[in-house]
Amino acid sequence: MAGMLEDNREKTRKQAWFLSLAGFIPFGVIAIILFIVGSSHPLFEATLDIFKVWSVIILSFLGGIRWGFAISNQPFEITNLWLSVAGSILAWFALLLPDTYALLVLLVLFCAHGAWDSFYINAGKAPPWFGSIRITLTFLVAAAHILVVLAIAGL
Repeated sequence: MAGMLEDNREKTRKQAWFLSLAGFIPFGVIAIILFIVGSSHPLFEATLDIFKVWSVIILSFLGGIRWGFAISNQPFEITNLWLSVAGSILAWFALLLPDTYALLVLLVLFCAHGAWDSFYINAGKAPPWFGSIRITLTFLVAAAHILVVLAIAGL
């Protein structure tokens, strides 16, 4: 029985890694494309909008993960429940900002989510394997946002 439980946990961990890396692919591909083609390309703005919207969608997804943690832990974590939606709301409002500012806000929100998740994991409120996923993905997504900011600046 214990062996089956461990096998299931390992499968869950592997699937979570696979899906997390798959979710990063749009960030990585679009950031590289934007950096290579430069801000004078006719499709730059439309592609940049796709990148920003993907960022908001993923931040909303991360908020959903936090919501799930907040409602499943005992005692009930009302503050974390409210905070779990704050990143999503701020991310959607970031779309109203000029591109560079929007990307910087999104970058800060991803880093804040990563730090928050790390603290949560270190407190034993989430599976330890989740920490390596969140740290790795936070680094990769932050790098993609920085690359896009550099593309906008023409560097």
